Amino acid sequence: MSKTDLYMSNEPLITNLINGEKNKVDVFGVPFDATSTYRIGSRFAPNSIREAFQNIEIYSKRLKKDLENVSIRDLGNLAKVGDINEMNKMVEEVTKEVIQNNKIPAILGGDHSLTNGSIRGTNKPTLVVFDAHLDFRDEFEGLKLSHATFLRRLYEDDCISNIIHIGSRAATKEEWDFVNKNDIKIIDMEKIYNLESGLREFRDELTSSGEIYVSIDLDVLDPAFAPGVGNPEANGMSSREILEFIYCLQNSKLTGFDIVELIPAYDNGSTSTLAARLLAELICIADN
Repeated sequence: MSKTDLYMSNEPLITNLINGEKNKVDVFGVPFDATSTYRIGSRFAPNSIREAFQNIEIYSKRLKKDLENVSIRDLGNLAKVGDINEMNKMVEEVTKEVIQNNKIPAILGGDHSLTNGSIRGTNKPTLVVFDAHLDFRDEFEGLKLSHATFLRRLYEDDCISNIIHIGSRAATKEEWDFVNKNDIKIIDMEKIYNLESGLREFRDELTSSGEIYVSIDLDVLDPAFAPGVGNPEANGMSSREILEFIYCLQNSKLTGFDIVELIPAYDNGSTSTLAARLLAELICIADN
């Protein structure tokens, strides 16, 4: 029995299989929020993003690609589990299996701790992280592994070849000291104020990157654009700004991506709709 058959529930919602065309992207959800520390409820996000995806236009004018003509397979959601280590094991094994089948995993969270598992299922990619928070704490609320510490664990365990962190604006002094000491690439909000300069810096970093994994914590966005997130932080990216950064990836080789930290109970519909738009654009880029 494959790991997909073992761990996944059979509830695909956005599958679009076209006769004679093999899909390049496998979507799956991770309904897990056991390490959430402010707002809870991201376990309900995967299906909320799917519902929004079904109700937006999925032709990308910018990328000139129509997802109506692209095969997409939705594997459903991981079986619900409350233990972070078990969840990460499941995510790692499903991610690894999807990649071994020459597909690109598109993962819908869930809290951000799932990225610890998905990255371990890849082959040391460049990790592009969109996040208001650095997530480089060594420990948070007694946990060595959580949504606030997963990047520290991945960095210490040498699971990634490079990190590009975008939109950061909220962290402890110890975290800022850690990323500065280790020369981790940060394109924070102060750099994004001048959008063209920030985009140029990002494109320059991408030129030396091989395979890329993209992780989007929706709290990177200003609460005016995305109110329904786990840990909202003022002074964030606009929808236009994040999409401009996403389009910079057009010629990159994606090995996988995730979209995390949507809390449907706090959303007015704008956050899930924007998450669905990001999902659509990333699938367009993955299917090149």
